Amino acid sequence: MTENCGRTVEDVRLCAVADVQDGPRRVVAGDRGLVVWIAADGAPRVFADRCPHRDARLSAGHVEAGRLVCPFHLWAFDAAGRHVGPDGVANPDCRVPRFACRVRDGAVWVEMDAVMS
Repeated sequence: MTENCGRTVEDVRLCAVADVQDGPRRVVAGDRGLVVWIAADGAPRVFADRCPHRDARLSAGHVEAGRLVCPFHLWAFDAAGRHVGPDGVANPDCRVPRFACRVRDGAVWVEMDAVMS
């Protein structure tokens, strides 16, 4: 539990950081599918586990050049969740929902309120 603007917020442990060192991992928080992966800066990221292009599970993809790559049509997403084209330019109008996370005790945690809203 943490406090946010005077209210108590439930933190949810998603997985151990070690579980995502070799590639993305699907987790479920509440009823929402999420993907946890390690970005180029070495920090974990948590996204909704659905590609905005064809609704494929991003957790079935891989990480390449610090980007999460969808297994279906190889769309790539940067650490901010923006689609990055083959030219390396990020498209701010096409993105995957991203959730703030933190590392604590060797695990990746998110605020449940953020995931469920």
